[in-house]
Amino acid sequence: MDNISRKSSLRPASFSLILIMAAIAIIGIACGSDDGTSSDSGAPASGGKIGFDKIAQPDAVFTIDDLVAVGFKKSKTYDVEGLDGATAAYYGFYGTDPYNRLEYEVRLYPSHQEALDPGVSFADEATGEDAQILESVQRWQVGLTERRQCAGNGGHHSGKCDNAKYGDYVIRGNMVLLCQGKDSIGALDACEDLLAVLPS
Repeated sequence: MDNISRKSSLRPASFSLILIMAAIAIIGIACGSDDGTSSDSGAPASGGKIGFDKIAQPDAVFTIDDLVAVGFKKSKTYDVEGLDGATAAYYGFYGTDPYNRLEYEVRLYPSHQEALDPGVSFADEATGEDAQILESVQRWQVGLTERRQCAGNGGHHSGKCDNAKYGDYVIRGNMVLLCQGKDSIGALDACEDLLAVLPS
């Protein structure tokens, strides 16, 4: 009888101990999880199919020849006067299917730091759902025609034509890459497709 009473009195204490240990384990897992920041730059990790850092490879230096070598079709070379800090800018296409290529804008800077500042502020201005691609708004107006697209209004007219064609951008080393997409996820998928074939 003593044995049975002893076992009964231990059960609530053992159960409480198990609950406490489970709670500690859950808190430990939550605290140790990835907070979605890039180890390279502290920038948010965003991304497409597999997820990747929006800003990365601070030591990389790219040229337009690197992109052309992997299948980027350069269509236009822009005058970079007014695009603070940039050394070159290009408009072109990329896609593994020659009948289904997407549009990109490549902006090159002397260094990763200059791609971040002032590069980021110019890229933010020209990309995303809130961007207005108008001469009265954009500081750098070269290439506005390629950077904008029209949103149909359901009638015979093309509708509003100040929408950004590039849904988002990434920075790799000294390069700011603006990528076509209806939204950020679609654009980052497109960025990822081109980045995947570039040498790391």
